[in-house]
Amino acid sequence: MRKNVFMVGLPSKRLQKVYPALLALAGLALATSCFNPFSPSVIGPGLLKPIAPQIDPDSVLYNFKYAYENRDSIVYENCLDEDFIYEYLDQDEIQRIVETELLRGEDLRVTKAIFRLFDEIRLDEWRVTPAPDSVGEEVWKVRKVSYNLLLWDTDGDYDYQSLQAIGSADFLFRPSEKDDLWRIVRWIDKTI
Repeated sequence: MRKNVFMVGLPSKRLQKVYPALLALAGLALATSCFNPFSPSVIGPGLLKPIAPQIDPDSVLYNFKYAYENRDSIVYENCLDEDFIYEYLDQDEIQRIVETELLRGEDLRVTKAIFRLFDEIRLDEWRVTPAPDSVGEEVWKVRKVSYNLLLWDTDGDYDYQSLQAIGSADFLFRPSEKDDLWRIVRWIDKTI
């Protein structure tokens, strides 16, 4: 009677042919096992998202527009400097024009509410033009932006509201001391 003898460590010829493919497949599975394409990136460009590295003011505005149109509060938040201020013109009870400011935290709270309220947001006719630098204690890059902001409640949660704002704004930028990424330090909205 003959006994089967298995030699440990020496794969069969058939397994030797398949072994490299199995090893490559296992490596691929291991490399991608922690990747979630639906997870938002925290800072900078994502693997599947068209998020630009914030190396200049124009790339920040690209991400800003992307964040609004995709209602992505994480990308939006990364566009804002720690000392960010949103300045805008408002009308008081007796129709006087009043200059108003929101600090970063309040602006983030309001913007996140807008992202939740409206199902579709578009920034059409988005035109960016460079402007002379702002010179003070430090030099900030300036971009003038004209836009047509369209907001829709398409699912009827808020009675199918839609809003439109045609306006212009000045955006002031500086690179962060933490990570050298450019961010918006002032958003001066000139729309009433």
